[in-house]
Amino acid sequence: LRVLWYCYELSRNQWLKPAELKKLQEKRLKAILRHAYENVPLYHEKFDSVGIKPTDIRTVEDLSKLPFTAKQEVWNGMPDQSIAKGYNINECVKISTSGTTGGPMPIYYDKRFWDYFVATHYHRMIRAMGFSPWDKTVKISYRMPGAGERSYELKRKSRGRQAFGPAFSLLRGRYKHVYISHGADEILPDIIKYQPKIIESNPSYLRLVAEAMADKGIEKIHPKALETSTEVLDEPTRRFLESSFKCKVFDHYATWDTGLIAWECSRREGYHIDADLCIVEIVRNGEPVEPHERGEIVVTSLLSYAMPVIRYRVGDLGILDDEQCSCGRSFLLLKSVEGRIVDCLSPPDGRIVSPKTIMTVVQGTPGVSRYQVVQESRNKVTIELMRGKNDPEVSIDELTARCREVLGEDVEIEVFLGDRK
Repeated sequence: LRVLWYCYELSRNQWLKPAELKKLQEKRLKAILRHAYENVPLYHEKFDSVGIKPTDIRTVEDLSKLPFTAKQEVWNGMPDQSIAKGYNINECVKISTSGTTGGPMPIYYDKRFWDYFVATHYHRMIRAMGFSPWDKTVKISYRMPGAGERSYELKRKSRGRQAFGPAFSLLRGRYKHVYISHGADEILPDIIKYQPKIIESNPSYLRLVAEAMADKGIEKIHPKALETSTEVLDEPTRRFLESSFKCKVFDHYATWDTGLIAWECSRREGYHIDADLCIVEIVRNGEPVEPHERGEIVVTSLLSYAMPVIRYRVGDLGILDDEQCSCGRSFLLLKSVEGRIVDCLSPPDGRIVSPKTIMTVVQGTPGVSRYQVVQESRNKVTIELMRGKNDPEVSIDELTARCREVLGEDVEIEVFLGDRK
């Protein structure tokens, strides 16, 4: 079974010596660049536009000679300019991006890349957290009220069968998908009955579940870990979730455009970048930044052959670390994922305030639960606090003072209260 071999390969790669890992990375980089140039018109034109041939890129550092790729370029070229020759999109795994920037874009994974994606998530990452692929897991997602459950379940199960083949039957009964349509109350009975060891969702849905548990006095949900993704995880939210569920939170960073990018191991000292599967750059104004400096995340996928992504601007901000994790893995660390570029605040002094920065400030104010921050203009920010009847009081003065520390004294901050439904 190919996916099982990938599980073994991926487990081995994370312990390679740095020189061995870089050799593997550059071998795969040369292969994907050659493939993209010869088979994807979009990249053939981009390479030619700067007078670069694939043979000119010999090292990871040489990658900076190539131009960046924007989502809109890939989308506009779909399918003739963006899909590699020889790949039938009807035989690929089709996924859509979340649509947070410009609407949902179809993404096509060739079967080999999808197998690597599955093996990375359900084996290497889960093992690195200190758990097993066989541990019972609940995944919490959103479903529009009235949407049919069967279509959701068939799509998920067909992808699982496609990746694991006969091994899929071994996971049956170990993974349950539940959906929030109206509120977290509706899924609590399923979670209590299933008693998962891991609960997987985004931080917002997990907060909803935690609040519903507190409102109803439920103490029958005892996971060993929470697995979060798709949203920025600020430290106040991490602490709240760990206090509510009485277990550790493990975050990972992925986009549908590029696949899994980085994840936290059991030490939680940063996000291990999947260096055997992708190359991550952090840039500002087109130039690389130093470790510990915030910049735009740019990703090159090394094994996505049906729909290559090379120097792809994912639209997020991040910070690289120059330290290695004490676990001993040779993967470089992504120190922090700071959020979407389009969600940044821009005060009058010209600074960029990342979503994670403002979230940490607001969420860290005692009593704050659900809220919405809107920048009305460079000089004005409004914060709506959604309040439940049993929520503790929030000091508006303290919240305003905390926000001024990061936004500056020249920004008017208006806080008002709204009802939490």
